[in-house]
Amino acid sequence: MSGEQITEKDCFTHKLNLSTKEKIKFLLCSIILVPPKFCLALLVAFLIWLSSRLGLLFRDPATWDDQPQRGWRAFFQNCMWTISGYIIFYALGFRVEILGQQAPRNTAPVLVVAPHSSFLDVFVISLCYASPVARIENKTTPVLWAPQAVGHTIFVDRRSVASRASAMDTIVGRARSTQAWPQIFIFTEGTTTNGKALVRFQTGGFKPGVPVQPVTIRYSRPDLTTWTRNQDHRFIHSILLIMANPINTITLEFLPVYHPSQSEQENSVLFAQNVQKVMADSLGVPATDIQRSEFVIESKKDT
Repeated sequence: MSGEQITEKDCFTHKLNLSTKEKIKFLLCSIILVPPKFCLALLVAFLIWLSSRLGLLFRDPATWDDQPQRGWRAFFQNCMWTISGYIIFYALGFRVEILGQQAPRNTAPVLVVAPHSSFLDVFVISLCYASPVARIENKTTPVLWAPQAVGHTIFVDRRSVASRASAMDTIVGRARSTQAWPQIFIFTEGTTTNGKALVRFQTGGFKPGVPVQPVTIRYSRPDLTTWTRNQDHRFIHSILLIMANPINTITLEFLPVYHPSQSEQENSVLFAQNVQKVMADSLGVPATDIQRSEFVIESKKDT
């Protein structure tokens, strides 16, 4: 299927179809695998929260994001990333495969990541020891607010022009900074899809005009892990099936650092389109100009 034939519905629809044989397998495996995995996941979640809270002790929220953390705060920050990256995946029954090599910050200040097709992708941020750009709604999420805070998350309210402008200033400032900030991690599609094509890349990660490292995500059972707008099953169904599946694999591939040309530095749309093509070729999926209709409406409101 070519990029021109794909519609918005094709990118944001997912249907979970399990054969009778698989349903029986998951039912039997759930009895053995789900209870210990669930208990282990709760323990790991507590450790994530604890390491984050220790790192945030005596912090001044008003100045927390003025500079990267050092010393004992950086130690607990790294603990949070390690626990909420590799350890949580292992607790859920995943093998983590890393292909390629993550470039250092001074080579690629920004990591652009796609496809964003699962709620599990949030843990990929920690595999990269990076600071994400996230929706403002996530800032007050119970328990998860602490790891987001200690990780220097850049929050943005997509419905607010002022918030988007402020977030962009922060992205550009950190990307061009000489300080030892964590790399900026951006799900460059800006939303979750079913992973069958790459939708239009948002330009935020490309505005600074600095080299970026493309990162791709693959799951061994995308039918179980995919989480997008149009689907019938609920979160509880997905997480239980993932836990009941004996073997899961997530593959993270660090592609070569992309150094923008002069024209790409001056044109973030061109920069984004060219990186999208590189990532689509690596994944073997189409690169499209499709975006969620809500984003189109918001863009029209701004104008």
